[in-house]
Amino acid sequence: MELILQKNLPHQQRAVDAINKVFDGVEITKPRQFFENPIINLSDPNITQNINELQKSLPSEYRSSSPAEDVLNLDIKMETGTGKTYVYTKTIYELHKNYGFNKFIIAVPSLAIKAGTGQFLKDAYAKKHFTDVCGYGTEIEVGILESHKKKKGRFFFPSVVSDFVKGSTQNSKKIYVLLVNMQLLAVRKNGMLSRDDYDSGVEGFFRPFDALGATKPIVIIDEPHRFSRDQKAFKVILDELKPQSIIRFGATFPETSTGRGKNRITVKDYQNLLYDLNACESFNQNLIKGVAKEHFEPISKRQEKVRITSINSRSSVNFQHKKQDERTKTYTLQKDDSLSIISEAFEGITISGISASEVIFSNGITKSTGEELDVDIYMTSYQEQMMRLALERHFEIEKSNFCGRNFKIKTLALFFIDDIASYRETEDGKEPYLLKSFERLLKERIEIEISNLSGQEEEYKKYLEESLANISACHGGYFAQDNSDSDEDIAKEVDAILNGKKQLLSFKKPDGSYNTIRFLFSKWTLKEGWDNPNVFTIAKLRSSGSENSKLQEVGRGLRLPVDENGNRISNEEFQLNYIVDFTEADFAQRLIDQINGELPQASPLTKERIEEVAAKLGMTSEELFRDLYIKQYIDWERNIKTDARDAFFAEYPDFAVGLDSGKVKDRNRDRAKPVKIRKAAYNDIKELWERINQRYLLFYDKDLDVNMEDVVLSILEAENVFTDVTMTSSREIVKSDGSEMSILSESGVQYIISKIIPYNEFLKRIMQGTNIAITTLHQAVSRYTNKNGMIKPEHFNENTVSIIIQKFQEWKNENLQGRFHYAKSSTPVGSTALSFEDGSPRREITQGRIGTKLVEGTPSDKYLYDSYAYDSPLEKNNIMADIEKVVVYGKIPRSSIAIPTITGGMYSPDFMYIVKKRNGEKELNIVVETKDVENKNSLRGTEKANLECAKVFFDILSKNGYKIYFRDQLNNRQMAQVINEVLGE
Repeated sequence: MELILQKNLPHQQRAVDAINKVFDGVEITKPRQFFENPIINLSDPNITQNINELQKSLPSEYRSSSPAEDVLNLDIKMETGTGKTYVYTKTIYELHKNYGFNKFIIAVPSLAIKAGTGQFLKDAYAKKHFTDVCGYGTEIEVGILESHKKKKGRFFFPSVVSDFVKGSTQNSKKIYVLLVNMQLLAVRKNGMLSRDDYDSGVEGFFRPFDALGATKPIVIIDEPHRFSRDQKAFKVILDELKPQSIIRFGATFPETSTGRGKNRITVKDYQNLLYDLNACESFNQNLIKGVAKEHFEPISKRQEKVRITSINSRSSVNFQHKKQDERTKTYTLQKDDSLSIISEAFEGITISGISASEVIFSNGITKSTGEELDVDIYMTSYQEQMMRLALERHFEIEKSNFCGRNFKIKTLALFFIDDIASYRETEDGKEPYLLKSFERLLKERIEIEISNLSGQEEEYKKYLEESLANISACHGGYFAQDNSDSDEDIAKEVDAILNGKKQLLSFKKPDGSYNTIRFLFSKWTLKEGWDNPNVFTIAKLRSSGSENSKLQEVGRGLRLPVDENGNRISNEEFQLNYIVDFTEADFAQRLIDQINGELPQASPLTKERIEEVAAKLGMTSEELFRDLYIKQYIDWERNIKTDARDAFFAEYPDFAVGLDSGKVKDRNRDRAKPVKIRKAAYNDIKELWERINQRYLLFYDKDLDVNMEDVVLSILEAENVFTDVTMTSSREIVKSDGSEMSILSESGVQYIISKIIPYNEFLKRIMQGTNIAITTLHQAVSRYTNKNGMIKPEHFNENTVSIIIQKFQEWKNENLQGRFHYAKSSTPVGSTALSFEDGSPRREITQGRIGTKLVEGTPSDKYLYDSYAYDSPLEKNNIMADIEKVVVYGKIPRSSIAIPTITGGMYSPDFMYIVKKRNGEKELNIVVETKDVENKNSLRGTEKANLECAKVFFDILSKNGYKIYFRDQLNNRQMAQVINEVLGE
């Protein structure tokens, strides 16, 4: 197939015309040298006049023209997917045709964009379009600058630079374009373009930068947000290439800031913006696909997940804990550590083994680096359900695109993943779990689709049958390390994905067989520069961080599709399915906030809008206009004045729809920093600290008599132990009402999760999570089936295992209180979170160990640390309260004290205090657990059990000769009250 470009699309032609008109009537003289561009008189007043005239169609805040002193700066803003590359290519042809310019340098930020741009400029279909269809009769000669390669001990002057410079401006049939990526623009001593020790040169120049600058080029910058003016690459363009004009084309532009603190103002760095095709207009005009975000709701509504990020030499495991709307936290756990350190949902589950690439948990589950543990249903594959949903959405669209019209559209889906080892086999032969799951799900889905086809869909059936016959041919991956891989099959796969756009869009191979590859896997390497119009589904199986541009993320799927003949389809509404996990449930809202936030703040009010608001306020439109003008909220042309915007919306909120105040936000987060431990304060609290860090073991009382088989039977007979597990998706469509973006909720899907576990493995996993003997478990299951009937095979699954383990923990919490005791271990204290092995204090501690939030100011000298770090408002109140009788106090570092509990985990309280008695003679030791809840009824079972265990533990310490008062503090009490109660005793 050949891609067919369309000429004179209005949204593209307006941008080309705008640049052309800047030079209308401007003095442009013939070049003095054959290798030069024509010379622009940058001081010609027509330039400013033309720019001012062009900017009349823009919002007032964009109407600023900067004089062209040494270089003429021009900006074109076009949203991703609307054809920037086409527009600047056509601009090159137009500027050559109308003004004789034929030396252009295109600067791009990355190799991927350079590859895509070079492919477009060189491709036969593009050349044919501009030469024949558009009638330019001129050919672009493209030189692509690559990194320097040394030959036989010598460096040769770059041939593409030589060819570019020698190209004559006298040749009306040739345009010379040099394509260069940002990295090659660096000025280094031995840099490719900056060195001057070549054996030969061009036109008397031995330094490539000097030769290029002598051509007086026009420089085109693609993706300008990657070329901010304070970056080295941009300065090199100005100082070394010495262009007459810099024309920037992008969806996003860099920002500049003035002022500090609250007075800081951040604005987009537009330089003579001529055309603004923003995201809102692109959606409104159906120039790009719409977006439908979808995610699965967590089954138990716990919106959190844990991922294994890396394994450290078989000794420890790094985890990442992500909660919605909270900062991601990292943990490092060792063998035998409890996962409850990360989340109480994992209470009772520990790490039982660590290999080079896997972690073995106490319930028998094994997970690899990159895999996720779903907190709400432990170990159920959330990612697998996301792939299942992506396939369902894909085949909905694919069937419509194949059978629902006179022409067929090849439908692609893109999966972003975390770890290449989950998709490709590694040298150690480990099975790629994500790939195996995907191929199984794809096979199941295709079989369902084939069974549902009618007799009139025979051709699509053949396409699916050929897909089913070779599942592995349906998908491919591209990752950065593929560039150095020597495997021939991988090289072909990468070439097809990265460079074979037409191949991916074709239904047939050259031999006439079906080309079934349409599911692509990548690790964010397919982003800017990789442009395939037929991506209809993106499944984000990895987290990118909440601060990424949402428009950049969906950008790979926004382009309007092309059919099997290469024709762009623009007379229909298409939609991109964007599937995320529950931690990005607000993705659609963030996307429309970004789109609406980029709308001009000083957009003019329409007459209709003024009439509408005036009627609501009981005024005439003339009266309302007069009031707004007198108060200096708007000018005569109804433009909102930027400096009065907030006051205007505060007094007239009816006008504020779709335009949020403070659209530019500083989202840089405070990074966790070390907090100093005050040596004097530590010395005052040292004895208490060392006592509570002593190791104790938990033992159950000898007279404990429990029939465990009866206990297990009662758990099995509890409600909702053996049930189907369902996951429901939430779908939101980004829509436009003509002036702003909004969200339309739509019904999602509901899946029953069924991952059957063999019966022996089922019992083994429960045993590992509860320490109940397998024979006991089997006898209880047998009694259950005799009494209640056979258990469905599909109910022997991971979810049932998790529920049984959880209910056993609940049983222990309720029934083992008061039936255990502690005994001191012979293990020495050793080093701690606050001290070294010899007992001397550490200098500092990581802030995250004592609190994720910071308060400005210096704490009282009584406080153990030099900074206010806290997690909850109640903790903040405790830290900042200066209580008279307190000698010293401090936040106990997270998970630093290991009190064993009946839940199977370890417990660590929150605060420690040294307090003087009322007569001032004796000091009291107080340890406090802080809970930001109203009363004890709000505590979960595990929390209550931990508190009860802590009371027993500190009673044992007191009986052993060191009196410690342990108290809990709920939200309705202040710390001073807690301390006074202890003093009263």
